Amino acid sequence: METTAMTTRTAGTQRFSGSKARWIFYLIVILGIAAWKFVPRPWKPARVVETKHYVIASTATQEQTEQVGRVVEMLYMAYSNRFATLPTFQRQHAKLKLLLYKDREEFRWVNPNLGWAEAFYRRPYCRAYYSEKEMNPYHWMLHEATHQLNAEVAQLKLAKWLEEGLAEYTSTSRIRDGQLMVGRIDPQTYPVWWIDDMATATNLQGSITNGSVIPLRAIITGAGGPSMNRNFNLYYLHWWTLTHYLLEEPKFHEASMKLLEQGGSLDAFEKDIGPVDSVSAAWFRHVRTIKAAVSGHDSEFLASGKLPPGE
Repeated sequence: METTAMTTRTAGTQRFSGSKARWIFYLIVILGIAAWKFVPRPWKPARVVETKHYVIASTATQEQTEQVGRVVEMLYMAYSNRFATLPTFQRQHAKLKLLLYKDREEFRWVNPNLGWAEAFYRRPYCRAYYSEKEMNPYHWMLHEATHQLNAEVAQLKLAKWLEEGLAEYTSTSRIRDGQLMVGRIDPQTYPVWWIDDMATATNLQGSITNGSVIPLRAIITGAGGPSMNRNFNLYYLHWWTLTHYLLEEPKFHEASMKLLEQGGSLDAFEKDIGPVDSVSAAWFRHVRTIKAAVSGHDSEFLASGKLPPGE
């Protein structure tokens, strides 16, 4: 009996040890897959370019890296000219850090599992790639560099619609004569090239009914709208056009600055700008004006980026 009991215990121990080994093996496999899909891969820049306010580590060419350096300095100047009066704006700070990849393939190899993202900011780095295939090869970096300015220079804490809208407001702007012409729209930028998908009916209610406009209350609160995963271009169009409207409409000049200070919540919006329902109609007309200028290939708009008078 004693021998039998010992034999049984030994067999049980062996089964337990075998089971434990299998679970350890499975865990190693799972961790390996997770590392492959989620953990950033090693990357060594070919050069580092410094400007007045930025340090750029890059595998793009020297010329491309210097071009991005000039453009982000234009952004810094335009952003400072517009928002330096904010009480949290820091005039003295360390140089801001950018990582510039030579192309999309390298960007996505080094930073796996990005989904649809073409660039991203994770403090302290903006990460983007240089796209030779686009007429505007740096608008992704301008977008992320605006997030960086919001966080590290202006020290703003914004609701998602205003955080993304402000980044789009600058990154969709034209560059002319060595300046970023903030608010003057470059049709060769995201999300401007998706504008045909928005406000497809000639009136606000019709566009809400057919799903080409999301009610502004849902945009500002981030609740009650359609799935963002299936409509992210539409959401970016709303965030951009609403921010563009508020910052370009003269009567909202002071109110929009207060809104930035207060973060862009629904309560702040209705306090500083006005009731959402009353703003919606004027914003919709602004969207239709942008849409007509871009889709109609208005020659003056395409030359200057300045919107024609509203409908």
